[in-house]
Amino acid sequence: MRNQHCASIKVLHIELGRHLYGGAKQVTYLIQALDKESRFEQHLLCATDSEISKIRFERCRTHPIRYSGDTDLMGAKRLLDAVKRIEPDLIHVHSRRGADIWGAIASKLTKTPAVCTRRVDNIEHRFASYKYRHFDAVISISDGVRKVVSPHCKGVKYQGVIHSAVAQAEYTQQPNRLWLKEKFNVPQNHFVIANFAQYIPRKGQADLIHAMRDVVARFENVTCLLFGKGSQEENYKSLIDKYNLHKNVKLCGFTNEVAHLLPNVDVVVHPAYAEGLGVILLQAGASRRAVISTPVGGIPEMIKHNKTGLMISPGDISGMTEAITLLLTHPEKAKALGETLQQRIKTHFSVEKMASEYALLYKQILKG
Repeated sequence: MRNQHCASIKVLHIELGRHLYGGAKQVTYLIQALDKESRFEQHLLCATDSEISKIRFERCRTHPIRYSGDTDLMGAKRLLDAVKRIEPDLIHVHSRRGADIWGAIASKLTKTPAVCTRRVDNIEHRFASYKYRHFDAVISISDGVRKVVSPHCKGVKYQGVIHSAVAQAEYTQQPNRLWLKEKFNVPQNHFVIANFAQYIPRKGQADLIHAMRDVVARFENVTCLLFGKGSQEENYKSLIDKYNLHKNVKLCGFTNEVAHLLPNVDVVVHPAYAEGLGVILLQAGASRRAVISTPVGGIPEMIKHNKTGLMISPGDISGMTEAITLLLTHPEKAKALGETLQQRIKTHFSVEKMASEYALLYKQILKG
């Protein structure tokens, strides 16, 4: 580790995820914000086959390594070798996929202070404390995540919440319903519902499909677009077949066009059973879209019922049907909720706020 009293602070970010969404996208926001400050010299350690490795930052240097996952011991050795070569003042571990374990070991072996950002509210392994005790700071992206991780962080000096963020400028595109109609075969006069999440049980898309059966029974001019991929795709196809919803519910696959899509939908429905924070809700808010979601994980820190969105209980299909019907029949309500959510996102979930909080944390750790 270099002399901590050098003019700049050398930070090594470790992000080993393959795709540029969720946590990896947050890393790009943080790096780009800190790149504007001369007091930080930043380095990014990432996997060679990752999307983030292709980004060209203004000042941050990227160091791709071959890495195939948690059990890749040679990848772990490459990570350690890179840490020794770069000699950072501080290591910031962003992803899981083994990065939290190997990053903790690298921190211990090189005696380099380290930060771990925890982004999901999955229940931790009972041996997680052995991992976290090697970090100087364990930061959660929401209070919901902090409640899960804090019991495993006894002895960690710095613990707290730094919310994920959204870049407002990315979500100011103008609507183009003709594009939506042509690309996804959506009739021009339809009320459009969208969901953006992995096709996995805890994201609740099956509940949304069930709710759509009831909504379509009352209103024919509704289309629901489900964007994502995952293990439940065939089950969702079966549900759509069962209820004959082919004209109204469409499985659209994974998309990189979220910012382009959001201005063209009327409401985002996110009926999750568990969620660290819900970045798609940040993005929806930045685009002034109304949202319907559930009070799980960190979502209540963003969505206040009847103020910045509508809340339903997880698994409450009738409640979801009623919420969709309310926004469908009262467009002025949907517009007001979207505008109020946008203001909350601007105030509490900006990239500048997130970056300034991490910058302060880095300085506190290095001062001891």
